Amino acid sequence: MKTRVKPDSWLINRPIAHRGLHNDIYGENSISAYRNAIDNGYPIEMDVQLTKDGEVVCFHDDNAKRVCGVDANIRDMTLKEVRALKICGTSDGIMTFNEFLKFVDGRVPVLVEIKQQHVKNSGIEAKTVMLLDGYKGEFAIQSFDPRIMRNIRLLRPQFLRGQLGGGVRKGDLPFVQYLAVRKLLLNFLSKPDFINYCIEEFPIKTKLPVMRWTINTEEKKARAMAAGHNIVFEKINP
Repeated sequence: MKTRVKPDSWLINRPIAHRGLHNDIYGENSISAYRNAIDNGYPIEMDVQLTKDGEVVCFHDDNAKRVCGVDANIRDMTLKEVRALKICGTSDGIMTFNEFLKFVDGRVPVLVEIKQQHVKNSGIEAKTVMLLDGYKGEFAIQSFDPRIMRNIRLLRPQFLRGQLGGGVRKGDLPFVQYLAVRKLLLNFLSKPDFINYCIEEFPIKTKLPVMRWTINTEEKKARAMAAGHNIVFEKINP
């Protein structure tokens, strides 16, 4: 499997801030965390999913309780309801993906993760790529779900694609799905340009460029860098 990632690409040479450069002051996937990453020159990794009424918003968890203190799934909320939420007790709300792209405006590269949402709201791939069509900055798209990445490949074959993997234990998923996520057995569907794999494990062989998630200690950083892998980081100074 070949890659279109060039040797000087940001994807393999610049540490990437996980959900923006967040900390105890700036909440994850917030405008403040994104601004902090931009101010420090780091590419931004961030997440998108759909609201009940089909709007693409920037949020990681299926449920808003951990980050916003409200026990509700993003996929079951309208955009108006999502806009009422506040991130990590701050004044920052949840951005739409369109707002995010206008805010970043090409100042740093962007790594977009499309969330599965378990009970999938249909159409997120098409809506995401349509918003990216007019974007002038550097970006790549990734997902744990190879079916999502296959759809991205078919919709926009020119977009750089990454396959996420690892981070699951036996029993978390049906056995076949578990093997697919750990061993990346469905890469023939997504045909990724790079792999983004959990730092705690790496039970695959690949000639593709590799980045490792989530690097949150100096020890994990050292392991990733010793292997020549780029990092998606948080809570450390890379």
